[in-house]
Amino acid sequence: MQTLIARAMFQVYEPIALVAGGSNTPELQAICKHLGLGDHRMGYYATRSAPLGRVGAEVVAAAFFHHTVDMVAPAIPLAWSIASPERIVAARFEAVDQAFRRLLPEQVGSDEVVEAVELLREAMSSCSIAGRPLFAAHAALRWPSEPHVALWHGCNLLREHRGDGHTVAVMSAQLPPNLAAPILIAATGEARNSRSARWPDEAWERSVAALQEQGWLDTAGKLTDEGLAARIRIEEETDASALGPWLHIGEKRSHRLWTILRDLLQQVLDQHGMPSLRTPIGLSWPAQWPS
Repeated sequence: MQTLIARAMFQVYEPIALVAGGSNTPELQAICKHLGLGDHRMGYYATRSAPLGRVGAEVVAAAFFHHTVDMVAPAIPLAWSIASPERIVAARFEAVDQAFRRLLPEQVGSDEVVEAVELLREAMSSCSIAGRPLFAAHAALRWPSEPHVALWHGCNLLREHRGDGHTVAVMSAQLPPNLAAPILIAATGEARNSRSARWPDEAWERSVAALQEQGWLDTAGKLTDEGLAARIRIEEETDASALGPWLHIGEKRSHRLWTILRDLLQQVLDQHGMPSLRTPIGLSWPAQWPS
């Protein structure tokens, strides 16, 4: 039951983090283009890694885990010569502000948003930074003063906290580095796209071959029973490592936060004609609280 709560919370905070501050958000794309960060996926690599400071491609690839140094190197560290990490962090918050005002103009500064921020801040206060470099970097940022931007920041902190825990689970499963986990997700049919254009064909095929040799994919690239069991185990370990914030504030208050976030997302869907809302690993909508 407890790990199901971690999964239910993920289902509502992950889309908020993406719809307002993800690299595909129109406002963030426009600001990155204005800053000169429109090439080589800088809008993704630079905005997400900027809290780490002026690090090299190796550090970003290590922290992101599923991305090779060759993929990151065209963007990092070139991005830091175009705009400082501090400016990029500020630009992302600016984009979040604009995105929320477009998506949920009547909810900006609402009592529900303020309440959600209070719950998020308390939940995050229990989270250790140990072994979670991306989360630690983002957690070191000052919380925005505007409630709707602070709401996004809290959701993004949860996303990075969970993401770092997922990396630990993947490494513990002894998957080949970089693309193995995305391939396992794609093989289940849960991903939004079975094959993402962001990864070079050669790297993708090399990782497929490694998983086939390991016995987790068959010759057609489908999950074997052993591969499916490994995937389930990784997700369960990820959920378990993300449970801390919800144990800290308790089930009742966790459910209250979940309800607020769910309702905000439903308003995004209703007002903007979006037929569905799916996270990158395929958590579908509508969200359900475990019973």
